Amino acid sequence: MADAGHDADIASVFVELVEALRSGRELVDALDLLVRACTDHTGAVEAAVILRADDRTYRAVASTHERTLDVEEAQLGVEGGPCIESIARGELLAVPDVRTVHDRWPEFTETALSAGLRGALALPLEVDGTAVGGVNVFLAEPGELSESEVSLITSMVRVVGTGLSQRRQNDEQTALADQLAYALESRVVIEQAKGYLSYERSTTVTSAFSLLRSHARSHQLPLRDVAQGVVDRRLVL
Repeated sequence: MADAGHDADIASVFVELVEALRSGRELVDALDLLVRACTDHTGAVEAAVILRADDRTYRAVASTHERTLDVEEAQLGVEGGPCIESIARGELLAVPDVRTVHDRWPEFTETALSAGLRGALALPLEVDGTAVGGVNVFLAEPGELSESEVSLITSMVRVVGTGLSQRRQNDEQTALADQLAYALESRVVIEQAKGYLSYERSTTVTSAFSLLRSHARSHQLPLRDVAQGVVDRRLVL
């Protein structure tokens, strides 16, 4: 029965992902769902997504924790790390022990270790065969995810890529480039809201993000709208 319940939970995640992508909801909401699913249903403890901006650089747009953003920024700052490499290769890249890649990616390794992250897995987020971003998941201890866990994450990332492809093919939807740009802009608003809530409530940025996320889910609102309401002082959490 436990296995049946787990399978039902997994199935519901795919349904939520497809619905989020088909319903015209903001991309950042689907990506937030993706990173949470990666940690809720596998042995990974953190996850993040980066997207390619108009200037061809990459920026973090979704993460499960502030420490994960720090690791992503360490990669992006020097354009080097498993996620960047995975995108360049167009294939999944596993790093069972981040200490083994210190000579190649010292900034990534040191930031990951400081964040308490010991293993990593990266894979590209592709739309019609072209990488538009990447997904990173992290482990608390050196090691690798099981084959079934890797398969699950890969499948979820493909669902997002397929959903973005369908959005691009739909004349009623905004162009993919505009969607990606909007997702990047949404992240800025969300970061502002997190900072404001953290200060106002004397809490951590991570707890502030949890407040935003919980309110968005319980009221079925886009995460950006909730964040914008907080920034504009129209919404009190």
